[in-house]
Parts: sequence; C-alpha cells; structure tokens
Amino acid sequence: MNKTKAGIMYFAVGGIVFLFYNLLVFLVFTPETEAFWISYVFMIIAFLGQCVSALLSAKTLDVETVFFGIPLMQLSAFYFFAELFASLVFMIFQSFLNYKIPLLVQIALLAAFAIVTILSVAGRDTAKQAKDEVETHVRSLKSMGVDVEMLAASVQDAELRTRLKKLAENIRYSDPMSTPEIEDVELRIHQAIHELRVYCESGDTASAAQACSRLDMMLIERNKKLILSK
Repeated sequence: MNKTKAGIMYFAVGGIVFLFYNLLVFLVFTPETEAFWISYVFMIIAFLGQCVSALLSAKTLDVETVFFGIPLMQLSAFYFFAELFASLVFMIFQSFLNYKIPLLVQIALLAAFAIVTILSVAGRDTAKQAKDEVETHVRSLKSMGVDVEMLAASVQDAELRTRLKKLAENIRYSDPMSTPEIEDVELRIHQAIHELRVYCESGDTASAAQACSRLDMMLIERNKKLILSK
C-alpha cells in the first residue's frame, strides 16, 4: 500500500469515527450548559490534532518521529483518548459543573499535547539533519575509497598497487562522522586524492607513492582530531 492510499484510508476512518462520535453525543446527551459545548469544541480540536499529527508524521517517512521513544502518532492518540474521556465525563455531569473546570482541564490537556508535539517534531528534525549529515560524509568517504580502488586497478606498478589498496582500506574504515574541527584536514585529503589521481594517470610512480604516504598521515590526523572533538 502506497502513501497516498494509506493517507486516504486513515482520513476515511477518521471521518467515520467523527460522524459516529457526533451521532453518539447528540443522541445520548442533551446540550444544556456551557460545559457541554466546551467539551464538544475541545473534542473537535482533538480530531483536528489527529489530522495534523498524521500530516506531520508523513512528511518524513524515513525517520521515526520520536519523543522519548514514543512516535508522534501515539502521542496524538494519547491526547485524543484523554480528551475523549474528559469530554464525556463533563458532558455526563454538565448539570453539576460550571464552565471553568471543563475549560481549565481541557486547556491543560491541549497545552500538554501542543508542547510535546513541538518537542517531538523538533527532535525528529534534529535527528533527520544529523542522519543526513552522516549519510553525506559516508557517501563522501565511499566515493574517495572507490576512486583510490579504481586507481589501484589501473596502475601497473605492483608496489604502488598494494599501497593504493591499503590506502583505500584505510579510507573505508575511517569514522564517517565530521566536525568543524576537521574540515581543514578533510579539504587537504580531497586535494591530495586529486593530486594522487594526476600522478597515477601520468605514470609518476614515485610522486604517487609519496602522495599515498601523505594521505595515510592525513587520515591518521583526521581520525585523531575527530576523537578529540567528540
């Protein structure tokens, strides 16, 4: 089932539940006081909250929307059922209550849900940004490793080929994370790999071997600085 069909089914079920809720409320209860209408309005807000939560969750399907390990849709469901319980209680006892108690309780529920939702979405976006950054650096390292492996396959000198394979292995097993503290050394690594490619393509074995040695030292420097920056 694709995302569009799943969304249509979700909102269709929500619409049926909404209609059933209205039918139940107006058949069972008689609107008599402000407590009833306050509870009814907040229940409508709870239905809308479910829709908003579904849209927010669907915006980033590859990252779990989590706040303390609880997905946003579950948080929305907790609020929905808490509001449903509160609204039904206030409707049942509407004749014995003024408007202040239902209003305060349901505002508190809504405020708690809004705060947790904001924190949840912010946490999701932060997690997604961190994941995207890691994936970018992983792709960058993989690309450098592939470039060196291709150079190893193209050179004729056996010793240089061995050194290039070892260099590619060192790149492959380097920590993919990155910090501002290592941006300079990463830039130098990219430049050195470009120089290495030029040396290999021109057949300058001695310069290529020296470039491999420099790159090995740069990788060591990068990894040590990365450890210190964590």
